[in-house]
Order: sequence, then C-alpha cells, then structure tokens
Amino acid sequence: MFQRRWRNLAVGGFEGARAGHESWKRWRLDAPTPMEKMRILDPTPDAAAVKLTYQRAAQLMPAFKDSSVTAAWAGYVDSTPDGVPGIGEVASLPGLVLAAGFSGHGFGIGPGAGHLIADIVSGAQPIVDPKPYHPDRFKSSAWGKVADF
Repeated sequence: MFQRRWRNLAVGGFEGARAGHESWKRWRLDAPTPMEKMRILDPTPDAAAVKLTYQRAAQLMPAFKDSSVTAAWAGYVDSTPDGVPGIGEVASLPGLVLAAGFSGHGFGIGPGAGHLIADIVSGAQPIVDPKPYHPDRFKSSAWGKVADF
C-alpha cells in the first residue's frame, strides 16, 4: 500500500522536533502543550487533486457533470510503511504505550485495536499476539536501521 501511495505523501516540516514532544523544549504543565495547540491540523486542500477527483467522478457517474464542488477539506493520515499500526510499549520509555499509524483504518480496526491496547496497558492477556504490531518492527528494514525506539 505504501509503495502505491508514496507519491501522495508530503514530508512534514519537522514541527514536532521544533516544539512538540520530540523536542528538548520544556513547557508549562498548567498551559496548553504544543500537541494541544496542534491538535486540529487544517491543511489547505490541493486544488488540482480536488479538480481531478471531481473530473474522474463525473466520468464514472455522468450525473455529477451537472454539479459542482462547493467545499473541500484536507487532513492528515498517519501512515506506516506496511499500513499496519504500531501498537506496543516503547522500551526506552517504560509505561508509554504507543498506538499510532492506523493508515486510515481507525474506524474499521478501532474496536479490536482498542481492546488490544487496553490489554497491554492493564497487563491482561492480550486478545491477539501483539508482537506483529509492536513499533520495534520499524527498527530495521531491508535498507538497514530505520529508527530508535
């Protein structure tokens, strides 16, 4: 999935490294954190992509030719290279359980993922083997070392 969609991805501006949880910068606990300030990301829709999508829809469904696009919205999708979320405790930060990279599948796998996350956090026997979802699977790839968790 990632190989087919990589051209549609845009590298972020390293906002997290400058002010987010990855930075060394400290913030007050009685004020909104950088993550709370950036919680609602509102990117500008790509007008060319909206136009192309509309044209393709009109080709597939001719009734759309008599309509127009009145609004467009853009958002971010957290993706992983394999399209499967990273779920598990981060070894370098005991107690932190990561659940990210749902690649747009959150509604579909949310109930099962939520159950697995609850099992991990509570120490219960997980309903499925959590190993295939662990973020450590991204520590290396065919190209070598990727990340340090």
